[in-house]
Amino acid sequence: MNKKILVTAMGMALAGGMSLANADVKLYGQLDMSIDATDVDGGADDVNMGSNRSAIGFKGSEDLGNGLSAFFKSEWQVDLDDAGTGPGTNEDDTTEGGTSNGWKARDQYIGMAMDGVGKIWFGMMSTAYKSGSKALDPFYRTRNQARNVGLQSTLHKGRGEEGQGRATNTIRLDTASFGGFKAYATYTLDNSEADGENDNPYSLGASFKQGGIYAFASYITTNAGGDDSAWQVGGKFSMDAFAVWAMYEGDGGLITLRQYGSAKTGTINEGSGDGADIWSIGASFSIANNIVTFDYAQGDKVDDPTVTTDDYAVWRLGAKHNFSKRTNVYITHSNFDADEAGETDITSIGMRHNF
Repeated sequence: MNKKILVTAMGMALAGGMSLANADVKLYGQLDMSIDATDVDGGADDVNMGSNRSAIGFKGSEDLGNGLSAFFKSEWQVDLDDAGTGPGTNEDDTTEGGTSNGWKARDQYIGMAMDGVGKIWFGMMSTAYKSGSKALDPFYRTRNQARNVGLQSTLHKGRGEEGQGRATNTIRLDTASFGGFKAYATYTLDNSEADGENDNPYSLGASFKQGGIYAFASYITTNAGGDDSAWQVGGKFSMDAFAVWAMYEGDGGLITLRQYGSAKTGTINEGSGDGADIWSIGASFSIANNIVTFDYAQGDKVDDPTVTTDDYAVWRLGAKHNFSKRTNVYITHSNFDADEAGETDITSIGMRHNF
């Protein structure tokens, strides 16, 4: 009997110790699958399946005392539909200098925080330019997300060290929130001088959030000189079941480069000029566990006759039903109409589960 009690006590103590040791580490993820139908004027139509940046990760923190703590995050994108063996409808990471496979690194960083002051982190994370805008997209990380269909520029997506949305080799500083205001900045170190570049891109941002009001502004530059920057302002107002939002991106040459440049078409190089401004508006209405949204945007023409998709208008209609706080189903439709290249319609029906 005493042996049984001793074994039970030891098991309980070990389990308790393991629980305490892992209390500050969390396994989390987002799984999203959709069926997507694409209709292109004068092009190939297709129905495909997409994994929509499904991801699994670990994050955690350690209290170091005196208001100081350490934190980390390691997140990986997973392709649930084909393990990266087919085109699907996800962002093609190969255009951003990466590889197409079943696992792709997303946010990866380690840092320290001080209560009431802010935090500093090192690794791979969203730029300050990108950070403020996802709050304006009810269908963020789906096939018809704003940055995929032209409601936002491609500075909000991709991975790299030349103005992409997820910056590598980067230091980030965030202040604590003071009366709803906070500021943040990223600074990217050039990975190698072998490519002939030694520019260190940086971005700055600030936001305000209080009650139903949210506003932000940000700036980014590759720090290479010339036409290499962009800026944006945006905001959202929510009241009961209604919400409205708007955003404006001003191109100082970087949107032109990243959206229509060498990584996409091979026709535009750094210093080719600016002009690819984008403005968007949107609204939503919620009832019970359902939300209906509508967005509209226009992109301005850049000064390059080889680009036929720059002067455009786009709209998106979407609806979502939340079965719970973690599981929902949705349907979206987007229409992208470029003056010289015709229309593209994408209808997406999907399901998401967060854990």
